[in-house]
Amino acid sequence: MKNNKNFKKEKTLVKSTEQAKTVLHMLLQNSKKNLESGISELLGKLRNPKLDLLLDRYPDLLQEYDLEELLSDDLEIIDAEIQDLKTAGLLSCLQLLIHFCYELKENPNPADKCFDSLRYILKSITCSQFVHELLYVVISLVGTDYYQKFQQRIQNLNFDSESAIELESDPELNEHIDLMTWFALVRLFLESVYTYFNSSDKNFKNTT
Repeated sequence: MKNNKNFKKEKTLVKSTEQAKTVLHMLLQNSKKNLESGISELLGKLRNPKLDLLLDRYPDLLQEYDLEELLSDDLEIIDAEIQDLKTAGLLSCLQLLIHFCYELKENPNPADKCFDSLRYILKSITCSQFVHELLYVVISLVGTDYYQKFQQRIQNLNFDSESAIELESDPELNEHIDLMTWFALVRLFLESVYTYFNSSDKNFKNTT
């Protein structure tokens, strides 16, 4: 996704395996439903029937094309916009990563095929690409002006409960605040997944 080069590269939030383990434990225990429901909210706001159809077709597309190819800027499929194809790929991969991580946390078996499927996704797109291309989808929905206002507000806040209430009650941000909060959780989730699984062949045995 070439357009996201216009957006400032963010610093990595998750810097160690231990941090990744802690974040995954927190998100999968308390926020799994929030991660999943945010995908539905994003799709509802995008209001794109062609994207919905591509998501339904995605299992069949994966039988025909490599995931890396489906997530590229180069693949052309009849009756499908390249951007819609990539967005469907990002959201499908995100849904699968949430599912695989949750399954592995509940049933930490190194022989589980979830490990192979999860690593296939991680090898098909880098973490920074995943985060920034998903960010581009979000910004295409909320608008650049809104996103810049949001960035300015959070730079001036202390991250405590009082600041969170202040942010949620800001009339200029109210319209998309839930979506931006979801994206922040997704970014933490993705950084943690890539950090944890790329660091070693561990499983979730020590996170429960």
